[in-house]
Amino acid sequence: MALEGKLSDFNLAEILQLISNQQKSGYLKLVAARNMVFIFDKGKLVGTRDRRNDARDPLESFLKAYGFFNIEQWKHVEFVSRNSTLDLTEILVSENLLTEEKLSSVLQSLAQEMTTSGMKLRKGSYHFKATKGSPPGVRRLFSIDIQGLLMEAARRLDEEKLLIEALPSPSICFIQGDKVIPQEALSQTGQFIMSLALAGLPLGRIIRQGRAESFVVRNLLKTWCHEGFLQVDDSAETSVDRSAEDTRKIKIQLGLGLRRAPLVFLAVLLLLGFGWLRWTTPPIADMTVADSVRANQLRSEVRKAATLFRYRQGQWPESLEVLVNNGTLSLSTMKTLDQLDWHYNLDQAKDRFVLQQS
Repeated sequence: MALEGKLSDFNLAEILQLISNQQKSGYLKLVAARNMVFIFDKGKLVGTRDRRNDARDPLESFLKAYGFFNIEQWKHVEFVSRNSTLDLTEILVSENLLTEEKLSSVLQSLAQEMTTSGMKLRKGSYHFKATKGSPPGVRRLFSIDIQGLLMEAARRLDEEKLLIEALPSPSICFIQGDKVIPQEALSQTGQFIMSLALAGLPLGRIIRQGRAESFVVRNLLKTWCHEGFLQVDDSAETSVDRSAEDTRKIKIQLGLGLRRAPLVFLAVLLLLGFGWLRWTTPPIADMTVADSVRANQLRSEVRKAATLFRYRQGQWPESLEVLVNNGTLSLSTMKTLDQLDWHYNLDQAKDRFVLQQS
């Protein structure tokens, strides 16, 4: 059986239902803004990774997008990959980065996210190539019923707008609410996301480090705010808005300066031609506000990363390198601090740290 056509005629949900109902085995490929592969065995979804394809592994993209491992761990994975024939899933398990159970859960989450994204596609094409029996070369780590997969995808699409309305900005931060949720009432994923929220990280950072799909993270945070376990930190949002306003003012000043420059230059030439008027160059837009905004952003990033580290480890980090290796601070931020000659100094006696510029 070969099935192909355009997504404008049949959407992903209809295609998946057809394959499921006929209990087909094979490979479904979507060629669109985001290429996807769905692998079936007797109508059940058993994979979303085609090892014969040279395209970027969707599992690797998923793990990196949601902060599963730090820089050193990824370097180790890449080293093992270069020096062996192991698949990424085999490396993750053999190097004790994920258990078989956790890996299966991650792969199912990836399949759910791909299905939800694929149901939005209306431009592109699809091609299903059937196989006799189970698809060859597929390491079966999960098996998902298509009806349940589609029902969950439809629910997420319906609730996506509500999540955006409840949490409209990636810069939103959270503080402890009036209620305290017991640790035992949370899953391991929930405990981790709650720790990120209470450490003061903004929504965008929580999603990038939450080790779960974006929808799951936002849905948990929305639910906790609704039930009173968390509150949106209005003071942090106001601070972000003020910084954004300062940045806009700087851009306006620079824009006016650039538009004014050609006229000033022409006027200078005319005045020099007459030879009777002294002139001075127009002042450059004041950048001290921009420097102040950037400095506050850097301090805030380091403070939040260090606070999160202390929340998890029970002590302040010894250095910024520890935060980078731990995955709580970006390498680019640390390099910027080095360029500005800023230093992280830990005062263990007073249980605090200071970020100073030499």
